[in-house]
This record gives sequence, structure tokens and C-alpha cells, in this order.
Amino acid sequence: MTAWIMVALLLAGWMRGYLWPHHAQLAHPHPLGHALIVVFLLIVRLTACVCIFYFVRGRNWARIVVLVVSVVSIFGLLQLRHDDTPGKVIGIASALLAMFFLYWLNKRSVREFFKSGGAATIGPV
Repeated sequence: MTAWIMVALLLAGWMRGYLWPHHAQLAHPHPLGHALIVVFLLIVRLTACVCIFYFVRGRNWARIVVLVVSVVSIFGLLQLRHDDTPGKVIGIASALLAMFFLYWLNKRSVREFFKSGGAATIGPV
């Protein structure tokens, strides 16, 4: 369920970038600069998809990446006053999910699941 929420927020952020572009400081970016920004954001989003895939598979490194991104997402609340309404909604939703992750991913049973590489068994098989 959490992976689907992460994918939904990733897609919402992507859609926001195309439907409600918010580049006040880049009113007239150089065409090469714009292309570099688009390529950079595409690489970041594809990397996020790969991390979500391995998070679902129970890889501990992906859990650690999600924890680091959760901390960054919470600090992102500091810039909400500069965002438009869709940006505020996505930012608050991301921060709420981040707070849940910081609690849930540090529980002993969840840590053990990820440290075993997602191979933990649930009851007799």
C-alpha cells in the first residue's frame, strides 16, 4: 500500500510540473538550461521508481533511501509558503507519508524484514 502511495505522489508531482509549471525564478530560462533541468528531473524520477521497486522487494538499502528522502520531505515543509495550491497539497501529503515512514520503517519487525532482504516468512509455509 505504501508503495502505491509513493507512486501516486511521484506521479502527482510529475503532473504538477507539467500542468502547473512553477518556475518564478526561471521566467525565461536558456533553452539548454531548460533541457538540462528536464533531463535531470527525469533521471531523478526514474531513480525514484527503481528505489520504490526495490523497496517493495524488501531491500534494506531502499529502506534507507526512503528514510533519507523522508527527512528531506519533512524539511520541504519549510518552503510551502512559496508553493501554489497543488504544490502545497502534494508537499503536505508527502510530509505526512514521510512521518509515517520514519515511525514504521524503524520498528523492529520491519527492520528485520528488510535486513533479511524481504525473505522473512510469515507463519508456516
